[in-house]
Amino acid sequence: MEHAAIQILLLLLTGCLVALVARRFRVPYTLALVVAGVLLGFVEVEELEVFHLTGEVLFTFLLPALLFEAAFHLDLESFRRNAVPILTLAIGGVAISAGMTGLLLYGGLVSTGLAPAAPVAGIALFAVVIAATDPISVLALFKTLGVPRRLYLLVEGESLLNDGLAVVLFLIVAAVFGVDVGHGGHTELHGPAEIFTYGVRTFVVMAAGGVLVGAAVGTFLSALMRQFEDRLVEITLTTVVAYGSFLVAEELHCSGVLSTVTAGVVTGSFGARYGMSTRTRLAVEDFWEYAAFVANTLVFLLMGLILRIDDLVGDGGTIALAFLTTVIARGVATYGLWPVLRAAGTDLPWSWSHVLVWGGLRGSLSMVLVLGIDPSWPHRDFLIHLVFGTVSASLFLQGLTISGLLARLGLSSQRDDRRLALEVERGRVLAMAAAQEELHHLHTEGLVDGTIASRLGDWLKARRDEAEARTAAQLGAREDLADQRTAEALVRLLDAEREAIRHATRLEVVEQDAAQEVLQSIDRDLADLREALHEGEPKHGLEQVLGRQRVEEG
Repeated sequence: MEHAAIQILLLLLTGCLVALVARRFRVPYTLALVVAGVLLGFVEVEELEVFHLTGEVLFTFLLPALLFEAAFHLDLESFRRNAVPILTLAIGGVAISAGMTGLLLYGGLVSTGLAPAAPVAGIALFAVVIAATDPISVLALFKTLGVPRRLYLLVEGESLLNDGLAVVLFLIVAAVFGVDVGHGGHTELHGPAEIFTYGVRTFVVMAAGGVLVGAAVGTFLSALMRQFEDRLVEITLTTVVAYGSFLVAEELHCSGVLSTVTAGVVTGSFGARYGMSTRTRLAVEDFWEYAAFVANTLVFLLMGLILRIDDLVGDGGTIALAFLTTVIARGVATYGLWPVLRAAGTDLPWSWSHVLVWGGLRGSLSMVLVLGIDPSWPHRDFLIHLVFGTVSASLFLQGLTISGLLARLGLSSQRDDRRLALEVERGRVLAMAAAQEELHHLHTEGLVDGTIASRLGDWLKARRDEAEARTAAQLGAREDLADQRTAEALVRLLDAEREAIRHATRLEVVEQDAAQEVLQSIDRDLADLREALHEGEPKHGLEQVLGRQRVEEG
């Protein structure tokens, strides 16, 4: 245990250094982790050879953290309004991508002579495991570039759902070929009829069961969190939700991935909105952001430790072909489903399909699944090399070029100089407000005398007034930005009102029934404002909330 603890600490330290380097050179963290993982493959450190990486460790300990963190931020109401394109791309996209990838890769390996005796089972498992997208880097880039909120939601929602579906398909394919992949994936099947029956039954039971288990666990603990206010307890409860939903579903032979995703969405949409104060919600978000950071760090770095780099380089041609087939298959699936989505009345711009094709990066889930395969299986190393190489190529080639594609398609607002100037002035106002508060504290504590405090106070006030005047002038020229800033400020004010009512209730200053009525009104306004901000329509949200307030108070 001591050696394992030392290894984990060394890996976390390595992850911190990688993160600092990635920020310094403005490279997505996951890309930097790939490089670090490969470099670790060349390093022989005794302390790093003690901890034995297993699929069970990754699947049970690290995967729920990655899934819950992403699902927690997904807005359920926005997801519901965009359910048709998300479900179509997730379900149809995974099925088409997996089928096309398997056929193209097998044909390519045989025809090119790269692997004339290519293992059918290995290619089939690769095809289903690589069909799931994991666009963590892309979504982080989307936030920076200011892409349309709906496009962000499509990419995020599809990746969450197709993770669960890919796991189900992975277990089905493993059972068909009699491959032991752990967590319920070793089943002997005989004949097409038995295979078909098992596949349909497994898909329905695992998918539906996982969603139901996750919804039940998430709903129960979300209701429990409304009964008290303690951020440490509520963080602990979200941990119980994330891992408990996963373990319960797996015990019932359902999809733990879909269960955790569903529990995360329910907790983030209901538990966080109606059962957490602003302070608690921020603490929970920070905790899960850190948990995902640790999980990603361990997955990529531990993978680097078990890889044999010489073999990986030797499979370079096969990996290149595998990456090419995944991109082609993704294109066939997305472009092929786009007319279906347009016919269903989704009215999605054609340019978004290009982003979904090139932004469909592969990531941690694919590697977690293949590591769970029985080490005695003869094609395991071949499959691991294919997956790690394809994920690496995807993160680098697609992750580093997606910003250029967004700019070319006109989907990026990063070049808005007036928006940048406004943010600069806003930052100056915040900085000077903090300085004024600190100066007041120093004067109150007797650390600065009145003459100095007055002089510095006048100087700070003059600078702040100038910055606020420049901000007001820029907002006057940009009505859209003014509406957005107003809506964001109103959200903070309503959060403060909500916290005041909850505090008064705990002190028994306001009766529970009266407080509940006021809180329902505040929560409704907050929900409308957040929805309007997510949809990029802050003006509509302001009109809706302010108009309702005038009617109720009149």
